[in-house]
Amino acid sequence: MARPLRVGGRGTGPDGASVIWSVAEGSRGARWREVRNVARAVAGSLLLETDPAGRFAHLELATPSGLLTLHPEPDGTLHGHAIVSDGIEHAVGLPWEPDGIPLIEGSVIALAAATRVLATLIPPGTSAARHAIVIPATLVLDVVPVRVERIDEGTWRFGDGEPFAVDRRGLPVLRGAETWPLEQDEGDATPARHR
Repeated sequence: MARPLRVGGRGTGPDGASVIWSVAEGSRGARWREVRNVARAVAGSLLLETDPAGRFAHLELATPSGLLTLHPEPDGTLHGHAIVSDGIEHAVGLPWEPDGIPLIEGSVIALAAATRVLATLIPPGTSAARHAIVIPATLVLDVVPVRVERIDEGTWRFGDGEPFAVDRRGLPVLRGAETWPLEQDEGDATPARHR
């Protein structure tokens, strides 16, 4: 049995954003986290949870436009809310399919998480329409079918976006990337960063 994936990293995304991310697998699924910085300002902060099969289970997203919380319900719908400058906008009863994917503007972690569930559904060299919730920085939600192409084993294209690559572990391939294990090895005396 493979050890749970528990790793963090940083790099530059395809859009030039500086990305700091982590993924931690456990018995209840995986927790993906990401902070995207553009021009020294936070463009987005994401917490994305997936179930043990890799399906979308919950997300919390912060952008300059506001805060979004979203999750699927057992009845096949999405529920949540966005808190924006002029109040709260509820998302209630949006249609949803179990293997649907969240596509978040600029988020490499959302794409990497999507490839984990889609890898068993879309063989290399093929494409398929997938149910997706498209989430721009404005937090205006749109549930639409999106064409997902698996160009080869680790390279994907979502809709009309640029090709996106993941490594053999399903982690995003970024420019200038560095990765680190989340667990500290016994005997590793490296102190945590603090002031």
